[in-house]
Amino acid sequence: MWLFIAAAFFANGQGKTLYRVTTITPKAGMTTAFEDSWKSHVVKFHNGSDKREVYEVVSGPEDGSYVIVQGPVSYASMDTTQPNAKEHGLDMEKTFSTLIEPTRDNMLVRWVDTLSYKGDVKAELFLLTITVVKDGQMADYMAEARKAVLLYTKLNSPFSFDVLVKMQAGSSPTLVMIRNLKAGYKELDSDYFHLAPDWFKTAYVKEYGQADWDKRVKLMTDDVVSRTQHFEKLRADLSSK
Repeated sequence: MWLFIAAAFFANGQGKTLYRVTTITPKAGMTTAFEDSWKSHVVKFHNGSDKREVYEVVSGPEDGSYVIVQGPVSYASMDTTQPNAKEHGLDMEKTFSTLIEPTRDNMLVRWVDTLSYKGDVKAELFLLTITVVKDGQMADYMAEARKAVLLYTKLNSPFSFDVLVKMQAGSSPTLVMIRNLKAGYKELDSDYFHLAPDWFKTAYVKEYGQADWDKRVKLMTDDVVSRTQHFEKLRADLSSK
């Protein structure tokens, strides 16, 4: 499961680009109880330096799950145990562990500045595109993504997005694009930004040539294992203050 993080959270990274992401799904009929218990937990443990941001999945097969984000962190900071770790664990067991499904998705992701565009745009709604790339093709895929970012910058594109990669050793090469929908769902309407339907292709061919466009199309289709999308929204009421 790939569920992620708002651009505003990245802005305070101060050089750190790693994030721990945990996805939790309440049991049937337990959503309100979970939210109340989580709020209590946050007040006790996560309104200081050890903050969390929370997002709710609002489409797709994981609709109704919650994404809890810790970070930014460094590898060095992961060696440190919080002084209240025992109390924190006990509180989690007591307040909401019985309210959620036993399976959780935990992962480490890295925000890639050079593949992100206008990543400091603040939004409360996000469209996530999760792409699993064939083994051995990630470098080419990221190089192509960088070319697109450079073109978006030159064109002063109205879109905003952040890109992350999955960091776990042995995992499939995965890249996530988070489209920051500052104006909401209506940004996805084809006429919202008053752009021609093929504006990106036209600009790309003008900048890089038809041969490079053909290579891009092939890379984006033939070298991809899977590509899925879903929406998430920021839950400020469940996040640290």
